[in-house]
Amino acid sequence: MKKPQLSPHLTMCLIGFSYIASSSVIAPILSIYIKDVMQAPVEMVGLVTSAFFISSALAKLILGFFAGGKRTISFLLISFIIFSLCPALYPLTRDVFVLTVIRTVQGFSYAFIGTASLILAALTISSLERDKGVGIYTAFLSLGLLAGPLITTFSIPFFGVSNTFFFAALAGLVGIYAAYILNRKFSEIERDWQVIGVRVEREPLKNKILAIIRNRMFATAFIGNLSFFILFGIILVYAPLYAKGNLNFSDELVSMVFLLYYVATTLTRLNVGKIVQKVSKDKLLLLGTALSVLLAFSLAYFKNGYVFAAVFAMIGAVQGILFPVGSMLIAERIHPSRNVLANSLYMMGIDMGQGIAPLITAGIAIQYGLASTFTVSAVISAFGAIAILLMSRLNQKS
Repeated sequence: MKKPQLSPHLTMCLIGFSYIASSSVIAPILSIYIKDVMQAPVEMVGLVTSAFFISSALAKLILGFFAGGKRTISFLLISFIIFSLCPALYPLTRDVFVLTVIRTVQGFSYAFIGTASLILAALTISSLERDKGVGIYTAFLSLGLLAGPLITTFSIPFFGVSNTFFFAALAGLVGIYAAYILNRKFSEIERDWQVIGVRVEREPLKNKILAIIRNRMFATAFIGNLSFFILFGIILVYAPLYAKGNLNFSDELVSMVFLLYYVATTLTRLNVGKIVQKVSKDKLLLLGTALSVLLAFSLAYFKNGYVFAAVFAMIGAVQGILFPVGSMLIAERIHPSRNVLANSLYMMGIDMGQGIAPLITAGIAIQYGLASTFTVSAVISAFGAIAILLMSRLNQKS
């Protein structure tokens, strides 16, 4: 009797679930761990967080030239081992510099896993079913978003903040197993891949990058993505500290707020197909960015815990719309031969936003308080909304 085997596509879905779940375990508690357990100042919280995303952004720039192959699968396995090992090292150090180095290494592996798995997920299913396959892959990512803070919420009361990082490492084991299967079964899987071996028109890298950047729809999507994730980078670092210090939330309650955030993200992401049928994509980008401005101001203004949680969840709902809508615009308006690089640059905006956000607001947090960082994020998003509005008008004229 033959043993049941995972299909290549399901294997990629498990990889996607695993790395997102592991990251989502860490997200609600990293700031709390650095400040409360390691006794580091607020500015160091931002530095440690930024190191991960800056490293990831630089890695994505390199990985934008990805093309499938055995070496990529091997690197995926190695990256997952590194990625999963890093959270287990967090509680073993009390040195902020060492933790920053660990986060930097993990950020690079995170970038490789995210970029490679997104592309491979599309390659492991027939072209006729690719839209459905990518949808299933995205659903697994959403499950990972929900699983992470759920694990954290239940882990903290029993094991504490420090030991919860070990669960992030355990979540990564699923991805290691899946990547190991891919590595072993590569020749068998490769037969089913639809893109490997397909010739695309050669184009100098400089020309390709310039063509992507000059594409107004790409610019619109990138600006919306970047401005939102600057906002998210700020709340990722400072919202847990603000909720604990100013609203008297417990550690597990902070984790539950993140769970609400990701539930809202998942709900809107699952319904984004219906939403774009009623509202144009460029208008959705503008409306979503404008709404994020109002919500960020609300975080700074309202001092009630319930309102804070509700506003936080609504920001999650905005994220569930902005990122996939931007991806759709790129898929529609960018030449297929430039699509991989365009998506890599687009995703790099996520890391750039989250990487620079804590750095530019650390001094503000110290000088004026944590709530003031939310105001700064709102102002930055407002500039993003204005830029999107101007780009939309240029697109209409042309």
